[in-house]
Amino acid sequence: MRGIVLTLFLLAPSAYGFWPFDFFKKERDPLPPYVLQHPMMDEGSVYGVGSGKSFLEAKSKALNDIATQLRSDVRSITSVHKNSDTGTTSDQQITVLTQRLIDNYTIVDETHANGEVYLLIRHAR
Repeated sequence: MRGIVLTLFLLAPSAYGFWPFDFFKKERDPLPPYVLQHPMMDEGSVYGVGSGKSFLEAKSKALNDIATQLRSDVRSITSVHKNSDTGTTSDQQITVLTQRLIDNYTIVDETHANGEVYLLIRHAR
């Protein structure tokens, strides 16, 4: 009995590759090329890439990507604490702020893959 169970245990992974078991395989959808390699901005356009569980989340991230490329303020706060027991410790907080109204944009591509929404947005300068 042990031999039969061991044999089935060893054969199960190899049987998974045969056609009757292909039903159980979960293939991942390919990602759009702009997710793997961000498009470069040119003289007339800036591109933003965003992804999320919903269209609105992906759109918000793509527009934020554009705003960050156009203008961002980086602020850094460093604080040093002296502790007599352990010595000196320091903390640093870096914040990137973007404030820009982006209204002249076009959705170039919308892809749904692996439960995510991927957007490529072009903003005309």
